[in-house]
Amino acid sequence: MPAAKLEEVYRFCHNKPITLADFDQFYVNADQGRGKGIFNRLRRKLTDQPDGSLKILFAGHRGCGKTTELVRLQKHIDNDFIVLNFSVFKELDILNIHYIELFIVTMEKLFEFVQSHNINIAKEYIDNIKNWVTSEEIQKVREKHFGADIEAGIQSGIDVPFLVKFFGRFRSAAKASSSMKETLKTTVEPKLNELIWHCNRLISEIKFQLPEINKKGLIIIIEDLDKVPMNKAEELFYLHSAQLIQLNCHCIFTFPISLLYHIRFKTVANNFDEPSVLPMLKVAERKGGECKYGIDIIENIIRQRMEISLFEDPAILKDMIRYSGGCLWDLFRMIRDAADNALDFGRSKINLEDYTSAYLFLKADYERTIADNKERGIKVDEYYAALTLCANDPEKKPKFSDVILDLMSNLTILNYNGENWCDVHPMVRDILKERKMI
Repeated sequence: MPAAKLEEVYRFCHNKPITLADFDQFYVNADQGRGKGIFNRLRRKLTDQPDGSLKILFAGHRGCGKTTELVRLQKHIDNDFIVLNFSVFKELDILNIHYIELFIVTMEKLFEFVQSHNINIAKEYIDNIKNWVTSEEIQKVREKHFGADIEAGIQSGIDVPFLVKFFGRFRSAAKASSSMKETLKTTVEPKLNELIWHCNRLISEIKFQLPEINKKGLIIIIEDLDKVPMNKAEELFYLHSAQLIQLNCHCIFTFPISLLYHIRFKTVANNFDEPSVLPMLKVAERKGGECKYGIDIIENIIRQRMEISLFEDPAILKDMIRYSGGCLWDLFRMIRDAADNALDFGRSKINLEDYTSAYLFLKADYERTIADNKERGIKVDEYYAALTLCANDPEKKPKFSDVILDLMSNLTILNYNGENWCDVHPMVRDILKERKMI
């Protein structure tokens, strides 16, 4: 049941992706509003070759629904595939991520699956990985970062439960310790090829036994890589893509949409299969005017989460949708803020005053994101000049530069549908109008 009173809105309109558990309750098909059938294309690629090894980049703006569509994909292929899905935001420090950590987390998740499904692993494999775990290089890492219980576990005997714990401790140490980051480069990286070999051998062990559990293939989905800083994204996908694609199963990597327009993207793309881009839901047309079917789809998404009668006037929700630019996270935030404002003043419905308060909060946030970038040496005036050009461009095809890539990263410029056009976020357009720049 959707929220029936304002006190419940926060629980139903939070900025958290849909999970498998609540998919049926909240999901609304938004393919038409995006102008592209990304879901069906992804599903075909994977199911046509279940035992294949596709490496797919999955890009889109933050808050456009990437995780929701990946949950949708998982739900539709779950009968045939083992899907191991993990978030680098939850598992690692995304501000200081190192590519080797992706293999460490993958090993942890693979061993967790083996343990939970009682998959028999060949003794030869356990003996081989024992040699890696007890090697001189990894021993130095263990003694410095892992603790006495891991050493005691090695003495007791290496088995699957121990390896789950070992790689979990490895991941935790890498997330928490800056010195561990340096250790990854100096001590673990020389042993990386062996780790990748062990990872692929474990994948083979699992794949070999898939028929016994009525599955056809294995897919690893690594989420929230689109949230890493640009310098880390370049490091992962440009400098180390050759390592990332070595896993012998289907892999989907979320990918920053700004990097899609980077001068180095062609080099990155050559190492991966065709990228899939999830466009923002359209609330306006390229040539101007509102996109009615896009607005209707977003309204249906809200109807799944709250009673529309909680708005004093349905036109308030329509305005919120238009000003979200199709970004559901922005829309949910406006609704939550408006509900809070209404409750602060003892109202049971969101009125125009509450909407105005939420609008001003979000607009102020966007204005703060447009500032000098000292790290990249870009002045705030350069950002405003680029935003003005984009807002005034009748074709909505800005020339991609470091400035534009930054503006796409912070959602002040949004990418839309299969025509591949961009426009300034509606909130930012109002900021430009206030500054008399358009």
